[in-house]
Amino acid sequence: MELGNVKQAKFPAIAGWISILSGLFILLLFNISILTNYSMVLLDYFIVFIGTGFIFAWPAIFSKNVRFLGLWGLGISVFLLLFIFVITFLGWIINPFP
Repeated sequence: MELGNVKQAKFPAIAGWISILSGLFILLLFNISILTNYSMVLLDYFIVFIGTGFIFAWPAIFSKNVRFLGLWGLGISVFLLLFIFVITFLGWIINPFP
């Protein structure tokens, strides 16, 4: 009986860490693409890692013990999406027809 509770409590913690690590990895790729002016690094993996961060953040958010991990993972993913859209919009305002 107790072993089932231990296994059940491990999955939200692992899911929370996966969401945080995927968010930090896409931040790393985003910084590399900005510094090197090579945008294909970001475009290939952006949707995969943001989706992973969103999907794995929810089990951690609904668990009381590791809710902060899920919130951090979801926060990083939302920040990246918002940052990409704002930067794209501002770049479009500056030079709408390149």
